[in-house]
Amino acid sequence: MDSNYHIFKKSITSKGKLIHKWYCYWNDPITGVMHQKVCKGCKTQAEAYAFVSSLPSLFLENKITIAKMTRDMYIPGGRHIERLEKLGKTYAIDILKYKRSMLEVFINQYGSLELKDLTIPMVTEFLSADKHCGSWKNNFLTVVGEVYQEAPFMGLPYIQEPQFPKFKRNTKKKDVFTTEELNQLFDEKLWISISKNRYEKHPQFDEGHKAIYLMFLCCVKCGLRIGESIGARVNQFLFDQEVFLVDGFYKHNQLVRTNYNKCGSEEDKKIRVVPLPEDFAQIIREYILENKLSSEDYVFQRYGKPIRKWLAEEWFRKALETSGIETGNRILTPHSLRFTYITRMRREVAGETVQKIAGHTSIAMTDYYTRAAIPEMVEAVKSANGAANRLFE
Repeated sequence: MDSNYHIFKKSITSKGKLIHKWYCYWNDPITGVMHQKVCKGCKTQAEAYAFVSSLPSLFLENKITIAKMTRDMYIPGGRHIERLEKLGKTYAIDILKYKRSMLEVFINQYGSLELKDLTIPMVTEFLSADKHCGSWKNNFLTVVGEVYQEAPFMGLPYIQEPQFPKFKRNTKKKDVFTTEELNQLFDEKLWISISKNRYEKHPQFDEGHKAIYLMFLCCVKCGLRIGESIGARVNQFLFDQEVFLVDGFYKHNQLVRTNYNKCGSEEDKKIRVVPLPEDFAQIIREYILENKLSSEDYVFQRYGKPIRKWLAEEWFRKALETSGIETGNRILTPHSLRFTYITRMRREVAGETVQKIAGHTSIAMTDYYTRAAIPEMVEAVKSANGAANRLFE
């Protein structure tokens, strides 16, 4: 029953007889004027209470729905992002777009509810029926958790985030290459023949195999992502320190190079260094000199520009196809080169060091990477140089 209604019994005279009736009264929430109403058909107090309970609420509760409380989340320049920046948390624009897209899915499903009415079964049943991979679903749950963190800033009482069960990652991992297979794949004669066959009818467009060949060799020798290798510039090869500085990657969908690494941002660049094997360092040094590349130049170029990712992947598929490697049901892609590198490094180098080299993040990892810390980073991975030189023996 709305507590703004009050019941009372009143004696009145009707047709010369004194009778008792139940009434209710209330104050208009806007004008403040008192009103009263007979509790029709009510002969007892209990019936009067039941009658009042059926009346509409006088004051509409200020309902803060999930849609309302999340409308500013992940919006660049919005209050939510400004607050995160004050706490030292920054996100690249791509990450914000990704999070916002997930939030939109969440809003479309539960936006009309209040956060307090959301339950674990609601969310898990929705995600169980969804066709996205397990990684996507877990990232979705991360966004849901951040919605709970936003609640106090929207005037809501603190609501503890439920312990949503995590989904198993069902994305198939890339397979790794054996030493014999790497020797087959990186037989330079193979890449020369691919180049000749590709441009046999249009030799004027043939710039040779070297740039793409070395770009992929850089992936496997330094454990790089393909975007990091495509975006490699001369000044990243620190030959004297025997390391390669990973300070950005080439975004193939925008054709620009970032000055921060994957999972990094303009404010928090996630810079790292990796050991530079002696044999590969010698090859790259000679290549830079032969091509008269300057400090800021991209090392691996086609037609004066960084190699397009789709073109590199096309060459890789052709090389894999003609190398004689039995792929079977294995998933072998350019990223398999990085998987191969990390798998082999873990055989000889402590996990914490490999984590720094690979640029993986975790709760346990101290994320201190900045350009000012390059000397410390070089020192941290020195113990891995010998392993990097022996990696593909």
